[in-house]
Amino acid sequence: MRRLTKDILISVLLVVVAVVCIVRWQAWFGMPEEPFWPNENKDYTFPGPLIGDSVCALCSDSEAVCPTILILGDIHNRLTKADYDSLAARVPDIDLIAQVGDWMERGQNFYYQSLIREWTDSELNGTPVIACPGNHEYSKGLHKKLSPVWEQAFTYPHNGPVGVPGATYYVDLPQMRIIAIDTNPLKRLVYLTRTLTWLHRTMDSADDRYIVVLMHHPVISAGKGRFNTLIYCTFRHALEQADLVIAGHDHSYMRKDPFVVLNTAGRTKKQRANLHAAVSDTVPVYGVLQSQITIRRKQIGRNHKSQMQLTIHRLSDGATIDSLYVSRD
Repeated sequence: MRRLTKDILISVLLVVVAVVCIVRWQAWFGMPEEPFWPNENKDYTFPGPLIGDSVCALCSDSEAVCPTILILGDIHNRLTKADYDSLAARVPDIDLIAQVGDWMERGQNFYYQSLIREWTDSELNGTPVIACPGNHEYSKGLHKKLSPVWEQAFTYPHNGPVGVPGATYYVDLPQMRIIAIDTNPLKRLVYLTRTLTWLHRTMDSADDRYIVVLMHHPVISAGKGRFNTLIYCTFRHALEQADLVIAGHDHSYMRKDPFVVLNTAGRTKKQRANLHAAVSDTVPVYGVLQSQITIRRKQIGRNHKSQMQLTIHRLSDGATIDSLYVSRD
């Protein structure tokens, strides 16, 4: 009996020590929860003039080149000010940045402060951002929740599916509807069905705009051991109707039209076997999305032709490694 009591007490003590270590690891390993440089505003939010249901003013002239969008995959706080400045120099006149999750690490204030510090000092500061939460922006445990610091960092419209937590929404540009799907809460059937119903309605109401979808967990997985049966079975048929679907999470690059998986700065992982993709690689990349409308005059009326082009560039040197074109008359 004494031995049993002793074993129980030791087990309880070990559990307490483990819990304390998990809770306090930031402080012990030099990652403070409070700002670690002076005069930094913890409530900083990225400028967001594109949020809302209305059409933005980026491309009011239908005959002009429409917005240039820089697309980033998993970053995990591994880009510095110099990296952001390099991207700004390679892609001049960036109108918008789209990011598909895991920009920060596991939702801790340290990583939020690190992101703000590197970003606000760079040439990309002030550029509107459409962000999609990744699993690293969610807390771990039985009750996963989107980190409050993510919601402080990124603004987004609340026009997503009713009753579904997280950050699922859409933003309209003159020639494009960008739909961001937060895939993290979708393990519950009720959230999954509500999101799928909302997605169908949102795509159907896009009129003649291009449909570009951002999501963290990909429909078709590029990384070894990353295949998500739930996402694949639920969203594949619906999203095959989109013009472009961009995801992250796999830390690999893959294009299998219309699905694209990007990894910008996360540690590369092995690619999934038997992928049968048009292009695949493990090199860190970023994307540049541009759409253009051309108006040809005829004897009666005017004929419109638009084209959307996605180019994929190596992060290391900016070289183009892949491109995708979508056209409409």
